[in-house]
Parts: sequence; C-alpha cells; structure tokens
Amino acid sequence: MIGYLFVAAACLCGAVKGYCGKRTSGKAAALSDAMWINTVRMLLCIVFGFLFVLVLDHSPAALAMSGKALVIAALSGVSTSLFVVSWLLAIREGAYMMMDVFLTLGVLVPLLLCACLFGDPISPRQWVGLGLLLIATYIMCTYNNKIKKRMTVPSFLLLVLCGVANGLTAFSQKWFIHDFPTGSVTAFNFYTYVFSAAVLVFALLAIALKQKISPIQPVTENMQTPPGGTRALIVAVLPYLAVMALCLFLHSFFSTTAAAHLTPAQLYPLSQGTSLILSLLMSAIFFHEKITPRCIVGIVIAFGALLVINL
Repeated sequence: MIGYLFVAAACLCGAVKGYCGKRTSGKAAALSDAMWINTVRMLLCIVFGFLFVLVLDHSPAALAMSGKALVIAALSGVSTSLFVVSWLLAIREGAYMMMDVFLTLGVLVPLLLCACLFGDPISPRQWVGLGLLLIATYIMCTYNNKIKKRMTVPSFLLLVLCGVANGLTAFSQKWFIHDFPTGSVTAFNFYTYVFSAAVLVFALLAIALKQKISPIQPVTENMQTPPGGTRALIVAVLPYLAVMALCLFLHSFFSTTAAAHLTPAQLYPLSQGTSLILSLLMSAIFFHEKITPRCIVGIVIAFGALLVINL
C-alpha cells in the first residue's frame, strides 16, 4: 500500500512540474535557452537535495557513497539532463498530451532492462498490455496531427529521446534500490542533479566555444531571445524554475522510494498511466487542448493497458 502512496505523491509532483514546464516552454527561443533554464533548475535541485539530506539523513555524512553508487547516479544524471532539455524543446512542437504518451511508451526501457539484468519477470499478459500501449501511442500520434501541425521527423525524434531518457532515469532508480537497498535515497537524488548540472554546464561551454560569441541560436525563425538576453530570460522564469526544481526533486525522491516497494511491472506503467490521466485533465483545463473522440479512445486504451499489466 505504501508503494502506491509514493507513486501518487510522485505523480502529483510531476503534474505540477509539467504545468510549470509548459508555461516556460515558449520562452526558450534557442537550444541554449532551454539548456540555461534547465541548468538553473538543476542547480536549484542540488540546493533542495542538500537540504533534504540534512533534514532526512541528519548529516552531510550521508553524501559519502561508493563508487558504484556514484556510477548509477551518473547514469541517472546524464539521462535526466537529456530528458529535461528535449522535453522543453519538444513540448513546444506538439500537443501536451503527446509528451506523456511517449513517456508512457518509455516504460519499456526500465521493464526490459530490469527483466534482463535483475530477473524481474514480464508475464504474457503484461506483454499484451505493452502491445496495447503501442496501439494507444499510434492513435495519439494521429490525434496530435489533427489539432497541431503534422509531426516532423525532428519532433518525433525529440519525443522518442524524451521517452528513452526518462526510461533510463527510472531504471537507474531501480538499479540503485536493487544494489543498495539501505542506501540513502536523498543522497542518490542529490548526486543525480549534481551530474545533470555538470552535463548541462559542459554542453553550454561547448556551444559557447563553437559559436565564439554568444551561446544563442534561435530554434525557429519567428522566435528570438527576449530583450536583455539569457539573463533576463532566467529572471523572468525564476519563480517557475524554483517550483519545478522542488517538484522535480520530490518526484525523483518519491519514485525511487516507491521502487523499493513495487515491482517494475507495477511501478512504471502505473506511474506513467496516472501521469497520462493527469495530463489529459491539465491539457483540457489549463491549456485548452481540444479533447476529441480519438484522444479519448487513445487514453482509454492506454489506461486499459495499464490495468492489464497490473492485474
């Protein structure tokens, strides 16, 4: 029962994070803007993570981790940095619902990796459920084409990257719990964001070096960085970034903790399926995306797939 409570808490944090992300996504007129926004967010996550270590583990000594634990945290951090940048760019290209459909599809990554590496079984019934997820994804792709412009290859690849990166992050959480069942979840998530911030900073330096003047390169022809440059952009979205950072850390914390109580076949489809339903409500209420019969069919099939997987 407690595992399901942690999943619910993680999904609520994820929904708030998604809302703030959607609000800030239109501000990122360049790849480097998206990276700057997420670098600041990762730095804020590091601050929150350190505070959580002090409160929950009662001492900075909890940050002492083995080399293998740090390797797992590094995988989590790199995949997180790939996810947050591709998410912010992809969310501008299509319907909000499309993102969660591809993230739902991304549950294949931790399920398959956990089955291969840890022996966590996937029953024939669960394979049927995963097949239904593929059908739901196809239906939602056609739904996106009806309410938005037809999906381009780069947009599709961004969505795939989001799903895979999110799946690798989920797998790394399960890997940590599997190998370090008594390890500090807060310290693991703290290092996740340390590595994630380091990757983003390195990438920003590489972009600045390549362009030699300023790391600004518009992603679209009709969007430009606001007057005042990147610094003004960060200041403008800072309140959203603070909320997103807190919710991102809490989402990771609750998800990692839930991994200690639920099997991969229960945890990942249930978590993403709940997020899918919350996204449907959010997209309709806050972002006024039209909910068509095709959309409802896709959601029903996806939700039915999750029920089949968790029976």
